[in-house]
Amino acid sequence: MVELKVRLGSKGQVVIPKIFRDSYKMYPNQEVIILPKEEGVVIAKSKADPIRVLEMIAKIASEKRKGKTLRYNKSEFYEQYDKRAERAGIKI
Repeated sequence: MVELKVRLGSKGQVVIPKIFRDSYKMYPNQEVIILPKEEGVVIAKSKADPIRVLEMIAKIASEKRKGKTLRYNKSEFYEQYDKRAERAGIKI
């Protein structure tokens, strides 16, 4: 396990090193939980809020598509739809 020393800022803030943010998939503006333990505190990822996750995905997708037209193949779309409905046990 990697152990890194960081300093508290003047306001008591700590920067989580990039190696940990990448390993634990922590992103800017994501909420974290601080858990008190006998030996100190633990910083853990908050349980994902599905609405926020979808909003982030939509924002990223729209930024990547700026100036581009979204194209999709209708037959592939319906094929995927049918496969997912079948897996879910839904008869169409």
